[in-house]
Amino acid sequence: MYSRGRVLRFTAVMATVVLALTGFSSGHKSSGRHKSHSDGDGGGGCSSSSQDHDSYTPRTTGTRRSSTLEDGTATLVSCATKAAPYLTAEVSNPNSRQGTFEVKVSFTDASGRTLGSADQRVTVAARGTSKVQVRASQAVLAKLDQCWVEPEADLVD
Repeated sequence: MYSRGRVLRFTAVMATVVLALTGFSSGHKSSGRHKSHSDGDGGGGCSSSSQDHDSYTPRTTGTRRSSTLEDGTATLVSCATKAAPYLTAEVSNPNSRQGTFEVKVSFTDASGRTLGSADQRVTVAARGTSKVQVRASQAVLAKLDQCWVEPEADLVD
């Protein structure tokens, strides 16, 4: 029969062996966030002093700029009038590069019926805003009650 001391010693030795085999050691800082992955940089179970174990940045292949760009926003600045026969909207670009956006506008009469609509493209600087104007015809102006701007400006480029 084993004595209690021998069992504890055996358990401690086994724990040390398991930790040593998995790359843990008391001489290295362990943040608990290090993930083991194979990305072709050599490596293995041993730690190098040049490795950063506090952060993980996944590698990307190729550039997929379009997938990370967002649609813009559009707001009505002013509706068309007989004195100024155009609707003015402001478009904002939330992206870190210039983009072209499509703004959808419509003109309605007092009953809410659409008199006309248009799509207008505008190029906006990175994180900037630009104004766009859409002309209303004389027939639309004669019955015009309200102007509408779709709040989402679709990114087209």
